[in-house]
Amino acid sequence: MELRQLKYFVRIVELSSFSKAAQDLFIAQPALSNQISNLEKELDTQLLSRSVRGVTPTEAGKTLYRHAQAIIRQIEHLKYEVENESANPKGSVSIGIPTSVSNVLASPLIAATQERFPEIKLQIVESLSGHLEELVSNGRIEMSLLFNSPLTEGMKSEKASGFTLVKTPILEEELFLQTTSMLSNKKAITLAMAAKLNFVLPGKSNATRQLIDLAFAKAGINPKVVTELDSLSTIQAVVEDGLGATILSLSAFIGNQKGRKSRAYSIQNADLKRIVSLCTSNTVALSTAARCIANMVPEISHQLVKSGRWSGSKIIPLDK
Repeated sequence: MELRQLKYFVRIVELSSFSKAAQDLFIAQPALSNQISNLEKELDTQLLSRSVRGVTPTEAGKTLYRHAQAIIRQIEHLKYEVENESANPKGSVSIGIPTSVSNVLASPLIAATQERFPEIKLQIVESLSGHLEELVSNGRIEMSLLFNSPLTEGMKSEKASGFTLVKTPILEEELFLQTTSMLSNKKAITLAMAAKLNFVLPGKSNATRQLIDLAFAKAGINPKVVTELDSLSTIQAVVEDGLGATILSLSAFIGNQKGRKSRAYSIQNADLKRIVSLCTSNTVALSTAARCIANMVPEISHQLVKSGRWSGSKIIPLDK
């Protein structure tokens, strides 16, 4: 098995096409097909399936794809590790950040990276927590900030591939009711008061939504969810238009204060809190540059809490 075969295979899976992969890799399509055929013969199994919808990996192909991603990333890091074991790390570092966290963390992280490690190219992938977990588990990104769901708390986050995420808890974020309705003159309400409203929430697969559903279920309350949205900006807009309430962290509304109509209420005795953790794959060693970023993320996050810029959050001390 050759490294180039793994690279060819990964690109075919990513593009779902032999012809597109051949163009992208600057190789003749018959030669590319021959390389994959040799790979299938060596492994004695079919790796790819062709259909009118394009090329898709078989179950064996999916397994090879996950491991090939990790192997390729390790090889890419090898050059940087050998050349840059000094105090001048360089290279690309990919980190996933959920949108609500990106609102408060992305700019300070970029600024600190440019100041301390000017030769590191930061690649920030902003998406939903569940999608980011899949990316870091498969080795597509090196690390990600993720939310712990109470439904899986105390359990290892393990994918079908057997890959396990290494989690470093950084912050505890409280979730607040966000609504244009005047529910109380005080800053805190009960879950029963919140349940009188129509809700706009993320989909059920979202970790924060699972936390919200669990809190209502424990209280024996069935909230009225009128709309499910997986776009934070759209949820914000819908809430501001008075079309529903939502439950989010305060960081989700940072940068949207001008002309804001909604207000935030703390929800008493609901334990609506989530843990923000920095996660890496246990199968892919971090490069020197990636370790520098991984060490900075908790430091900057804690500074933001202490300065009041990451409101509604509490620092989780790092284990020494």
